[in-house]
Amino acid sequence: MDLSKNFTGTYGTMYYVNDMKKAVQYYKDNFNLTPEEESEGWTTYDFNGHRLCLHATDADSSSDGKGILIINVKNLEETVSELKKRGVEFVTDITNVCEGGYSADYKDPSGNVMSLFEYKG
Repeated sequence: MDLSKNFTGTYGTMYYVNDMKKAVQYYKDNFNLTPEEESEGWTTYDFNGHRLCLHATDADSSSDGKGILIINVKNLEETVSELKKRGVEFVTDITNVCEGGYSADYKDPSGNVMSLFEYKG
């Protein structure tokens, strides 16, 4: 099965932040950016079609500083099923992450986590 047609581009790169208000203020003060979307748990900035995505985490949690590339796909269920057959290690099941949005995270051979995302509207 050729999965290449299921990958439709990137949504953005996500970073975990333990203080959303501080992070939003940082990007406002230092980069003069206005959020495209902003909430307590999720804030995005548009960089000419690629988003910087900030995802809130517990104040006591620390981020390892690694970003997670979010890859847009068509037919998430089929894509995940086929990739599992090929031995791709998924670290999350398909999860409803927002209204109409679903994702599943996988780990590459170097330990980098990436997310497959489908918006079903």
